[in-house]
Amino acid sequence: MEPTVNPILNRDPHHLSWAELKEYISAISSQMQETDRRMQETDRRMQETDKQVQETSREVQETSREVREMRRTFRESLQRMEKTDKKLKNLNDQFVSQTGHILEGLTQRSALRALQKAGFRVEQSFKEMTGSNSELGLNMEIDLLYVDTTEAIAVEVKTNCTKSKINHFLKQMRNFKLLYPHFADLEVYAAIAALNITKEAEAYAREKGLIVIHVSDDVFTIDPIDRGKLKRF
Repeated sequence: MEPTVNPILNRDPHHLSWAELKEYISAISSQMQETDRRMQETDRRMQETDKQVQETSREVQETSREVREMRRTFRESLQRMEKTDKKLKNLNDQFVSQTGHILEGLTQRSALRALQKAGFRVEQSFKEMTGSNSELGLNMEIDLLYVDTTEAIAVEVKTNCTKSKINHFLKQMRNFKLLYPHFADLEVYAAIAALNITKEAEAYAREKGLIVIHVSDDVFTIDPIDRGKLKRF
């Protein structure tokens, strides 16, 4: 039986409210978990079938019609599983890409106001800035960049923020001024803007000197900032 599809998944996510966007994310995550569970159950059954085929093969002649039929069925089932797995991966990639672009668009203006309220003088914002250095073999993309004449803030936007994602962002930021030489003379800070962030990841981000921006409905809030503890790049 095919899983029931939440009607909200048939709507354009770019026109959803915050409440509907959260429902959209929850619905597609639930659907992917159910699909993954079905895949695991199918894989378990296929392993049992393969074991039965092997046991049967030892008991009958290799050329028997029954064994050949079972093997053919197994191969066809395996091919169907591979196709399903590919579709699931494509669905996951589309989900991550779509949600990321939506959050970046919603975050761009609201986070600017939140940063200004927190005492930063930034006036300009840029989205999805790509930097590369072919000689060093380096490249990176900044989701959002806020600048003025003396300082800049690079923002990584995440639906779900974890310690591993924070470490990946920090690793990229080490090369920021190499890949964005136009900002080499500025004081550069880094921030994480997250829809969902664990307490552990939040504490870890602050410990590493990052600005933590919380995304909730239409309200963007920033944890209290001690500029002396912020990491500069």
